[in-house]
This record gives sequence, structure tokens and C-alpha cells, in this order.
Amino acid sequence: MSSTEAPTTSPSPQSPDLRLVPVEIAPETFWVGKREPGGIFYANPYLRRFRGTNAKTQRPAEFNLLVDPGSSSDFSTIHTKVTTLIGGMDRLSAMFINHQDPDVGSSSSIISARYAPRAGILCSEDTWRLIVHFNLPRNRFIPTEKFAQGLSIPTGHTLLPVPSPFCHFRGAVMLYDPQTRVLFTGDLFGGLTDSSARGLWADESDWAGIRAFHQIYMPVNAALVRAVAAIRKLTPAVEMIAPQHGRIIRGPLVHQFLERMERLQVGLDIMDEAQDRTHLQAWNAVLERVLSLARGYLGDSVAVKLAASQELSDTSKFDGTRLVVSRLGKWTLEHVVDLLCHGEPPEIAGPIMVEATSAAAEYNLPTPHLDIEGAGAMSHVSLLDT
Repeated sequence: MSSTEAPTTSPSPQSPDLRLVPVEIAPETFWVGKREPGGIFYANPYLRRFRGTNAKTQRPAEFNLLVDPGSSSDFSTIHTKVTTLIGGMDRLSAMFINHQDPDVGSSSSIISARYAPRAGILCSEDTWRLIVHFNLPRNRFIPTEKFAQGLSIPTGHTLLPVPSPFCHFRGAVMLYDPQTRVLFTGDLFGGLTDSSARGLWADESDWAGIRAFHQIYMPVNAALVRAVAAIRKLTPAVEMIAPQHGRIIRGPLVHQFLERMERLQVGLDIMDEAQDRTHLQAWNAVLERVLSLARGYLGDSVAVKLAASQELSDTSKFDGTRLVVSRLGKWTLEHVVDLLCHGEPPEIAGPIMVEATSAAAEYNLPTPHLDIEGAGAMSHVSLLDT
């Protein structure tokens, strides 16, 4: 089966019972987690089985990797599913741990001590400094920093650690499997799941839970931008995102969710606004000025441009003809300006951007991030720098 084909175990009208069985999400890649019916937040451990030939001995080789082994409270389920697949946890070759939170890897302690005492523990040095206090054996630590160009395993396959600092922990590291084109992202792209959702595959409805999770736990948009850029550089390109919480992302949603994540305002980006409602009032005033100016240039096409957005309704609504922001004022203004200026010549885009930046400055708001150069509007804003 090629990596571009849908897994044969994709959910069908007769979906597997996730409480009982592992699910193959890609070739030799299995979800082995615990999920109770009606739950909205759960962890996703994964087992990756590698089979090949050892280049040194020319004998058949296997390498079994448990990705984010999960909470000790989920251990019995994970143990049963892993044993079903490989015959016992003693056949684990290594565990990969994205970051230090107990729900990611606290079960690694019992696995290392009793069931797989020879399994390596692959994580960043920052993560190791904390998870070592789970009483993990120090001689099994494999630092990801030593394998920036990729980690070769005895079966002839390669794994690539991809640092994602401050998503949400300083030492967070994703793990890319270029053979299956599955990226294990840890908390990044994880989220809450609607209690009525069925199966493991994300759809458009999952974005709301992903957005909420990230706005609470991720520190700042700059960390997300950096992580998304690292993902886009991977070759071959990522086809599936397997996060540590929520549902698994594949197909066109990979590209769509990457774009949204890159723009998502989180943590410190929205903290001041959440604490002081006058910020939101001021952003509404700026937005009204921008839309009033834009209508003078664009007329009725302003409403058409705004209606084309699938995300604007997340942060604002129309009160008659007036667009009212209810949350994330800065992001909403930036999004509206981008919608208004798209496809417009500099003589229209320029004044709209100037109005947005000058009005924000007048109300002592942070400068919105606008694609000034891309819109060819540099000549219109040069006076702002004097």
C-alpha cells in the first residue's frame, strides 16, 4: 500500500470499538490508546512497528517504538493493545516522549522498570531533566539533540526528531516518520473532541477544540509560527498529523489546519485583551473606521469579501450592517484587512492598511501585523515611520 492511499482500517460505517482494539492509522502504525464513550479529552499513544534487514548482520530485524506512552492510569489498556500487536511489551525497542507532562509519559516508569527494561527512552535533554524523576533508568536515555539529521534504526529505516520549542514546553520535540509520512506532534494540533464525535479521524468540527486547547496552553503565536515552518520544510511532505490529544488529521485538513495554526493568537497574544474589556471596545472602533473607509472604495463588495471567510464568525458577528468583535480584536482586524485587500491594487489596499495601523496607534493598541509589502502599499505607510 502506498503512503498516499487511505489506510485499510479507516473508519467505516461499522467503526471499530476503540475501547478494545488498536487501530492501524498508517502502514505498521497503530493507535493504542484508551477512549471512553462520551469523553472529550483523551491521550493518544501510538505503536510503530518497523520490520527490515539489519545491515550489519543481514538478518531480519524488528524495532518497536511506543510514541508518547501515556498516563499510568491508562496503562492497562495500552499494555493489552501493544501485547496484541507485538506479543508483549518486552519486545519494545524504545519509547519516544514529546514533553514532560504526566499524561504524555508517566506510564514509562512501569514500562521501563517491569515490562521493557532494555527499551531506550528518546526525548530532548530538557524533557529528560524532568521525566527522569519518574525513576527512569538514566542509562536508557537517548537525546534527540544528537540526531538532528535523523536517527537510523537497525531495520534500515530513519526517524527524524523535529524540535517544537514552547509548544507548549521548552523541550517539546515532534517525531517524523518519512516512510509513512506521519508526524507525531505531541500537544501541537491536539485538542478537545466533541463528545458525540465518532472514530479517530478529524474533520472540520475538530478545529474548535484544537483552537480552544491552544489558546489556553500555548504561550505565544511566534512559537506556533516556528513549528509550522519546521513542518512545512519536511520532505517528503507530511500527509498525516498524529497529535497526543484529540483526533488524527489527514488529507486536505493537514494543509488547512497548518494555515490556521500559523495565524492563531494564543496565550500572551490575547491575555491583555481578556483581562481588559476596553481593549475589545477599542478594536471595534478601529474596525468600524477601516470598514467605513473600505466601503468608500469597494462599495457592496466589502460584504462579499467578508462573507467569504469561514473563520470570521468565530470572533465576531453582524449587528445589522455593523460587524461587532466579541473576542480576539487584533486578530479579527488583521483578518478583515487581509480579506479587504486581497486582489486589490495598491491605491486601494494602501489606504485601508494605513487606516488600520494609524487608528490602532491612536487608541494605544498594538500594531496589527499586515502584509504591507505584499500588497504593494509601502509608499502609503512610509509616513508612519517618520
